[in-house]
Amino acid sequence: MNYRPLAALLGASLFSLSVFAQSPVPAAPAPSFRADVQKVVADFAHGFASIRGRQLDQDPQTVEYASLVSPEGTKETSITRYSSNGKPVYSWQSVLLRTEDYAEAAKKYKWAFGELKGMNVRYVVDQYTLEGRFDKPEEERNFASSELRLAHPPAPLRKLKVRVQLQYEMPEWKVSIMVYEQEKTDDEQAEHMD
Repeated sequence: MNYRPLAALLGASLFSLSVFAQSPVPAAPAPSFRADVQKVVADFAHGFASIRGRQLDQDPQTVEYASLVSPEGTKETSITRYSSNGKPVYSWQSVLLRTEDYAEAAKKYKWAFGELKGMNVRYVVDQYTLEGRFDKPEEERNFASSELRLAHPPAPLRKLKVRVQLQYEMPEWKVSIMVYEQEKTDDEQAEHMD
């Protein structure tokens, strides 16, 4: 009996097993800040129902909930419900950084705006892009706020706003992001003034 073909087959099998055993298994991609905020914005029209966790606090005007989506590295994330003209209105907010170092805070503020500007959000079957202007921070002002809106949004997303904010709160700088419903659009305000 010729054992040479059998030995070659066995050797090839062992070689392929050892190569496979040494190959690194690709890790699942880490959640990204942008992807997490996309989830939040996509759930805006539904009052953040799919990302709203347990109730944390309640007072006569508001109810605060935990957020099931918390971008990596954030310090505090929550959803707040309040009433406007008898209907519930929700906002999502997250603190990205607290620091006494202005330069570090300004860098994080600029980074967060850069991550969000141009972000595409899927709603039903279409995609919409966040647009906005960057409010350049200055340490002397103690405050900077850059707002983004969806370009050409459908009716359920017309009041959506995303705000990236840098604010001095003694003794530290705070960088935060908020996804919320604008009370009245510019068009609605103009109608009331006529």
